[in-house]
Amino acid sequence: RRWTNPAIREAMVDYFRLQRAKEEIARLNIEVRRLRTWIDDEDLHYQHVVKALQTSDPNLAAEVESQGVVRAKFNAWHRHVLQAIENLAGFSGVHGRGSR
Repeated sequence: RRWTNPAIREAMVDYFRLQRAKEEIARLNIEVRRLRTWIDDEDLHYQHVVKALQTSDPNLAAEVESQGVVRAKFNAWHRHVLQAIENLAGFSGVHGRGSR
């Protein structure tokens, strides 16, 4: 019963924590790319909706555009954070946006 030895037990705990951390890094690499793609797609969607509404309902187009401007500000901040994550020396994911 080697696991009853505190030093061995602690080494086992550290090993399994390291394995979970590797899994989490792989998952987060995917999530970073998915979030960047979603943000880019949302900005494009707002632009298309505003363009489509400009002729049929200019008032609604103006409101959607103002909401899009607010969202774009938040999205710009998130892009900045995502870029900082991608610039980390240990980042092992794929840089840039994904595809739908």
